Amino acid sequence: MDFLSKLFMSGRSKSKGKPGYVKRDGSHGIWIYLQCDRCGEKIPVRLRTTSELQKREGPDAELGPGQYFVQKTVVGSKCYQRIEASVDFDAKYDVVDSQVVNGKLITYGEYKNNDEQ
Repeated sequence: MDFLSKLFMSGRSKSKGKPGYVKRDGSHGIWIYLQCDRCGEKIPVRLRTTSELQKREGPDAELGPGQYFVQKTVVGSKCYQRIEASVDFDAKYDVVDSQVVNGKLITYGEYKNNDEQ
């Protein structure tokens, strides 16, 4: 059995996703969390996996590390600075890579620490 599992699993790699950056919301939603560089506001962002995440296919498949990606402009309620986020996801919707201008991507745990203070 070990031989067969190695044979069929050899082409598959483990998820490269970073743990803690995505919180699932039902079967078609995920949450990511951003923090503003200017004021420190922590902002939850809900993404629909069926319409907002774009799949990399064809010639675009080599343009990034993830199987899915999203580009979002987010504005908080404290200082109104635009936060430009580009996030790459693997097939399980875990964050693989991110580039955030005027802010940073934070984990769910970091976001929840804001609520407790």
